[in-house]
Amino acid sequence: MEVAKIIKSMEKEDFRVLRAIERGMRRAATVKMSNICFFSKLKMEEVLFRLNKIHKNNLIIRDSTGETSYKLNSIGYDMLAFHILVGQGIISQLGVEIGKGKEADVYKCINDDNEEMTMKIFRIGRTSFRKVKQLRIFVGERRHFSWLYINRLAAMREYEALSKIAPLGLNIPKPIGINRHIIIMEFIEGTELNNLIEIEDPVFIFEDIINQISLIYKNVGIIHGDLGEFNVLINSVGDILIIDWPQWIPKNHPNGLSILKRDIENICLFFKKRFKVESNTEEILKSIIS
Repeated sequence: MEVAKIIKSMEKEDFRVLRAIERGMRRAATVKMSNICFFSKLKMEEVLFRLNKIHKNNLIIRDSTGETSYKLNSIGYDMLAFHILVGQGIISQLGVEIGKGKEADVYKCINDDNEEMTMKIFRIGRTSFRKVKQLRIFVGERRHFSWLYINRLAAMREYEALSKIAPLGLNIPKPIGINRHIIIMEFIEGTELNNLIEIEDPVFIFEDIINQISLIYKNVGIIHGDLGEFNVLINSVGDILIIDWPQWIPKNHPNGLSILKRDIENICLFFKKRFKVESNTEEILKSIIS
């Protein structure tokens, strides 16, 4: 992760300029130097010096069409979030990358007590602008938005879901901290269900997944919304772990039942094709909502 290499060279004025650009991006795609001065409360000479430094460190993008302006890139956004999480004592050191998906990067990290945790960094803009239709739950009807902001909203939604589910004591990663588009969770380990050709007791695993779907629906009123074999992990002792919750919806959502049914169907179809486990989606749905 680029941030880990750069952060020691960063000074408080550098962060003031980064935050000023972030603030300006709430209203515009790029931020003029006059606005960066205004938001950072730094003089123009100081702003120019800091912009040159952080631009060389690849934390911002310069737009020279017309009046020169700037915007944060993903590394600059990482820097702001990472700086806060370290300052709050939530993390102290970044470890190796343990996962890379279409919409997030996942790393090991540790705190001051050398406890291992998981850091999830949302990267939704890495996919496609066609994804916007699926992300209306995040952006609503806003005309102006940045992918950085969408990632922040996605992280907030996932953190909210994990916080609601945590008291149930299920094998769901417990949330520890959040800043911008980065979530810190309990350490996660396991293999994606999709990557397993054989499992010892597929019926038991299937029933465990359905049981967790049911408990979460009945006790906290949450539907995963994007459940399938790619976001169910199985660890070394056979416990399942349902991950990736940013697209969750409440059970009273107008499309709640159809989305819950789709989640169940995805699991039923996978287990039938891969492990020959027979099931009835309609019966499972009725037992969950009864």
